[in-house]
Amino acid sequence: MQKKIIALAVAGLVSGVAFAQTNVTVYGVIDQGYAYSSSDNGKSGVASGTNKFSGLKDGGLSGSRFGFKGEEALGNGLKAIFTMEYGKESDNDAATAGFYSRQAFVGLNNKMGTLTVGRQYNAASDIYGPNSSNGVVDAMPVNVFQGQNGSQLRSQGGNARQDNVIKYVSPDMSGFSARASYAFGEAGKTYSDPTIGVGDDGRFAISGSYANGPFGVDVAYAGTSKAHKVYLGQGGAGTTVANGDNINEWYIGGRYDFKVVKVYGSYQDLDNKTDVALANTGSKLWQVGLSAPVGANGLAMLEYAEIRFDADNSPAVLKNDGKNKGFGIGYTHNLSKRTTLYTFLSQMKYDANTGSAVDWVGGIGAAGEKTNTFSAGIRHMF
Repeated sequence: MQKKIIALAVAGLVSGVAFAQTNVTVYGVIDQGYAYSSSDNGKSGVASGTNKFSGLKDGGLSGSRFGFKGEEALGNGLKAIFTMEYGKESDNDAATAGFYSRQAFVGLNNKMGTLTVGRQYNAASDIYGPNSSNGVVDAMPVNVFQGQNGSQLRSQGGNARQDNVIKYVSPDMSGFSARASYAFGEAGKTYSDPTIGVGDDGRFAISGSYANGPFGVDVAYAGTSKAHKVYLGQGGAGTTVANGDNINEWYIGGRYDFKVVKVYGSYQDLDNKTDVALANTGSKLWQVGLSAPVGANGLAMLEYAEIRFDADNSPAVLKNDGKNKGFGIGYTHNLSKRTTLYTFLSQMKYDANTGSAVDWVGGIGAAGEKTNTFSAGIRHMF
């Protein structure tokens, strides 16, 4: 109640408009912890030595953020809804760590479902987290690998949060639900990421779910139509060509709760024939995981993941067709409904034949190396 009163006061100060019939909530996350990461051969291009990171790191469990969300009853079961959410790293005030828009959308909801427009998660990414033992924590293998293939299911390092999206989410129908989204291009804008459409190019996603008791399964498709190509060694580095190939990504994942232990698994296939520096034309990523309750407030988890790249269409100098592997374990402990302690330990092995070795702390992993990462921290939600 106190949060709602404060939110209404803030909204009133900003706009001078009364929100008497609108339920507005202020919410957020502050997540801060320590991280240590080291590789056995230093950064890419360094012949010997060890590259390390030791220090504070934001977002070990969830990215820090704050936002406003609300709804207004319009009658006959129809509601207007909105969300405005911003991210902010909590360990520094550098220009690169300033506020950035995570979501900003408005829409309508009734018994027929929810329709929203604005910047938001695409329909495929909605089903990604529940099929991972750790909810896709950044330090764990499957989320690290998602950042390497530019997946449209992942937010950090990927394309899950998209601009100009219109999205529909169906109601639950005896355990079945569905989602669809379309992201329009931005006229006259050239995106730095060539996997994102330019002008009238668009991104489409659809997903379906079934959840009944201990069992759940999700399927999804995400695509980009006519993504602009970037050729390397064919017309010069950075040369772009309009009306390139489509990008197609398929995903299936599931979980089953045996009470004593819960099992997870997923598989996805990404086909991307846009030749980008240190990127790949395709990849296949799979993972399996387990989680088990520890007492009333603890949860232990483990995960194994592999990603195999297929770069047969890339220039010979970028013959990136290797396989990266990762294993991770973790533990979370709830001190209350809002405050959680966590720790994670993971190891990644990067194939020498792949140019993709992005890691959570940044700049540590490289092709042909093995990277170990430890993190521990605290997350508070308000």
